[in-house]
This record gives sequence, structure tokens and C-alpha cells, in this order.
Amino acid sequence: MTPEGSWNVSLNPLKGDEFVENRRKRPKTGKEISVTDNSGRSQPHADRGWEAHLTWLYHGLRLGLACVFIYAGLIKLLDPRAFAHAIAQYDLLPEGLLPLVAVGLPALELLAGLGLIFEVRGSLILMAILLLMFLVILGYAVWHNLDIDCGCFMADELDAHNSVKTAFWRDLMMIGATLFLYWRGRSRAPHSLWIRKLKILLKGEMIK
Repeated sequence: MTPEGSWNVSLNPLKGDEFVENRRKRPKTGKEISVTDNSGRSQPHADRGWEAHLTWLYHGLRLGLACVFIYAGLIKLLDPRAFAHAIAQYDLLPEGLLPLVAVGLPALELLAGLGLIFEVRGSLILMAILLLMFLVILGYAVWHNLDIDCGCFMADELDAHNSVKTAFWRDLMMIGATLFLYWRGRSRAPHSLWIRKLKILLKGEMIK
């Protein structure tokens, strides 16, 4: 018996070409791929960075749009008569509907903003519908050169015709933001933290 040979066999079961072949077949780790793979394929670290930027942009736009709608809805609900007067300047509604619209429209804005903060399903669609409606009405005012207050934020907009043009372009940009939010929501299906916590609590109660 040769102890030296026996120890070599037990400690080195793979030798020569067999050992090299085994090394080639061994799958690369994530660290090795990200460091050594210089091909045209996307790198994991770059993908994660881009994903993080998109996530921050998503939440920033979501909260920004929500705050704009909440503020616009609240300030109109505080003075519905002034908002009814602003609506009447467009001469698009009968006088009997003005009080209803002066209260109902700001309430919808407020609900859309609150819903978007908590990521309630349908809130983004409601906001997009409202923005499209505002855009059509403002476009009508610009087309006919109406020298009126747009009624978007009430007393905050003093220059009548310029406020209508400014509001038109502002609403157009907000529609672009809603399209991005819709695309991002479909691509990553984000869920708010409180919804995840609620699901965890419900699962825990069902298990008990």
C-alpha cells in the first residue's frame, strides 16, 4: 500500500483534463458575471440602477400630481360660489347645473388626489379623465380668445387670458405624467406598503 498515492486519490478525485472540464462547467456566480462579462449584454448593476431611478420618478410624480389635485379640490370647495362664477364664464353649462358642478367637480379632484396617494385602483384613470376634460375646455377658451379666469386654482391666477394658456400647457404636461404613471404601474405593478401590510395581517388571521 502506498499512503502517498492513496491520499492523492482521496483528496484529488479529479485530475488533469477532467478537473479543467469540471471548472468550465461550473456556473458563474453573479459577481463573476458582472465583473468578467464584457459582452454586449446588460449588466445587473446597471439594470438595478435604472430601475431605482424609474421607481423614484414614479413615486415623485405620483405624489406631486396627488398634491396638486388635493390642493385644487380643497381650495374650490372652500369657495364654491367663486368657482361657480368661474365656470359660468365659459358659457358651456346651464345656470341650474352650476351649483352641482361647482361642488361635484372639486370633490372628484379631491378623491382622485387622495386615491393616488394610497394607490387606489381607478384613481389614476379618474385623474386622466378629469385632465382630458379640463384640456378640452381650456383649449376651447384659448381657441375663442376668451378673456377669463381658468378657475383651476381660483384666486391664485390673476392674469385671465394668460392663466388659461398656462393652465392648458400645464394640464398637457400632467397628462404626460399620468401616461408615465400608467406605463410604470403596468410594468412593475407597484403596491403601496399599507396594502402589503394589510395582506400580511389578513393571511395571519386566516392561519390562526
